Parts: sequence; structure tokens; C-alpha cells
Amino acid sequence: MSLELRPNEYVLIEVHYSYKVFVFPMLLMCIGILMFLAVWAGVFDGLSVEWLWRKGLKVSTVMLGLGCILFIPYIFKRLDNKLKIYAVTNQRVYLRKGIMNINEKDIPLAKINDVQVAQTLNQRMFGAGNVVIQVGNDKSNISVQDVNRPREFRDTIISAIYELEQEEEKHKKEYQQSQYDNGYNDGGYNQGYNQGYNQGYNQGGYNQGYNNQGGYGQGGYNQGYNQGGYGQGGYNQGGYNQGGYNQGGYNDDYNNSGGYNPNRF
Repeated sequence: MSLELRPNEYVLIEVHYSYKVFVFPMLLMCIGILMFLAVWAGVFDGLSVEWLWRKGLKVSTVMLGLGCILFIPYIFKRLDNKLKIYAVTNQRVYLRKGIMNINEKDIPLAKINDVQVAQTLNQRMFGAGNVVIQVGNDKSNISVQDVNRPREFRDTIISAIYELEQEEEKHKKEYQQSQYDNGYNDGGYNQGYNQGYNQGYNQGGYNQGYNNQGGYGQGGYNQGYNQGGYGQGGYNQGGYNQGGYNQGGYNDDYNNSGGYNPNRF
């Protein structure tokens, strides 16, 4: 049975039961095989026993029945090992076991506080162990019993937690950098520079000052040229027309005051 992975998820390690869990079922299965061989060899021929309400029940039949029953633990354990899932991914620890009654646990890596390995002498002989996972502030720990490669399983969980923390730290820095860049672009250098410089340049600087208020426009060339320059106080008013050629220049001087007026000579 395989684990259904989420988006951007991959399996780091998957462990199974150690051979230790199969020792006793295999021992029972071997006894069953010996019973089959004994029946096949005719060891129990002619022997019968009384079984409850049945009389004269053949011993060979009883041996065959017991031999079949002794196969059941091994078959059950093999099926349990095939259907169970003990896996570590880059996002979680997934534990599933059971044939008819399913026990399933999905543990996010961010909630795991501690991972330990516990081994008895018997387990060490078979390279087995129990992996104990402490989740959050729960007092009850989650124990994965009799798995092979217990230390590798534990180390993989710890490495996955570390990589997840590094990934979150990287995303945090990228987010802070993006916020800094947005602040730099929106309310920082670009807006401050664009709005400050452009507004200062447009409103109180070159454009307004030059075109409209105090520059080339209103108080500069245009107003100065129109009002106090070439226009009013320049060529028209105070220049050629008023105080220039017309009033105080050619017309007044020549025609009236100081021009061709005969009274002048």
C-alpha cells in the first residue's frame, strides 16, 4: 500500500517491521509444517481420539487442522506489514497500521518536539527498535513499535524538521525582502523620489516655477515678459509704448515733449 502524497511532497524514508516480529509466527508455522510432514509420512495412521461429541476422530485430521491454524499468525503478520505505512515525508510523519481496524496518524513536522529511540536487548539482536515521537505539549507519546532501521528513521525525522525550519526561514526572508522592496518602491525611494522629485519639480520646481508661478511661466518669462517685460512694463507699457517710443520716447519726445514739436526749438 502506498501513501497518497500532497502537492510538492515526497517520501524521505519508509520503514517496515523488523524480522523480530516474524520470529514467533515463523516458529509456529514451522511446527505446522512438521505436522503436515508427519501426516504425509503416515505417522498418525490408525490413531483416533474422541473430540467432544465425535468419537473416533482421526489424529491425522486433527494434525492437519492444527497445522493450518499455526500458519495464521505468520500470514496475518505478513499482511499487516504489507498494509501498514510508516513513512516520513518533507511535510509530515504518516503512520498507518491495521488490517480490519485501521489506526492512522498524520503528524506535521512543525508539531514534533522530540524523537527518541528505545531498544531492548532482544530488539538490538535483530536490529529493531521503538521510535518514540513527542508531539506538541501532549503528555502521551506516539510509539512506533519494532521497526527496522529505527535510528535512521529518527535521524530522517530530525533532518526533515531542520530542513523545514530552514525553508520557512528562507520564505520569511524572501517575504521581508519583498516587503522592503515594496516599501522601497511604493513608499520609499521610488515614490519618495518620484513624488517628491516630480512634485517638487512640477509644483514647486521647474514646471510650476518655470511655467506658472515663479519661473519661466507666471513670474518668469511669461509674466515678466507680458507684465513687466516685453508686454506691460517692457515693450508695451514701460517700454516701447508707454515709457519708450510712444510716451517717453519717439512720440512724446518727438511729437509732444522732446520730439519735432516746434516749441522745442
